[in-house]
Amino acid sequence: MALLSVAMAIVLSGGLAGLYRTGPGMFILLLAISAVLIVFSFLLHELAHKFTAQKYGAWAEFRMYPGGLMLAIVMSLFGFLFAAPGAVYINGRITEEMNGRISMAGPLVNLLLATGAVAFVPFTIGILSDVAFMMAYFNAFLALFNMLPIPPLDGSKIFRWNRGAYIAMFGWGIVVLALAFLI
Repeated sequence: MALLSVAMAIVLSGGLAGLYRTGPGMFILLLAISAVLIVFSFLLHELAHKFTAQKYGAWAEFRMYPGGLMLAIVMSLFGFLFAAPGAVYINGRITEEMNGRISMAGPLVNLLLATGAVAFVPFTIGILSDVAFMMAYFNAFLALFNMLPIPPLDGSKIFRWNRGAYIAMFGWGIVVLALAFLI
């Protein structure tokens, strides 16, 4: 998660060029805020998968993918956050619908966090406004990335199970991400 926090701080600084302009003090502040938001958001995302899987009597485990973290660092230098730190593996007797719902739980949590943060932004000033924007941006981005219909991402399982739910969630993510940049 530390590498992902560094990557997000670099992106929020404006990539490699922005990092040079922002200076070390602002970068350290962005790094600290990013670390808290990333750990919080990923933890809730993964716990949503786990608890939903357990609700259906299945076993769920998160497995780290270190190569995905390194890719996040490299991409952040160009001002883009691409993160694939790992995945939740599910085992048990589950139907396609159960698997779709388990997969939907993580991005749903991120969309709820992003929506709440976007709603909070107009009522804040200064650093609180920046933190709310970062929360909205990261969670909307995380939800949209996970909603890509490419295996093993959550979106592939949701798309296979229920295209209407997939379209609604992906559309929600686009709207929340756009709103984060408009306010």
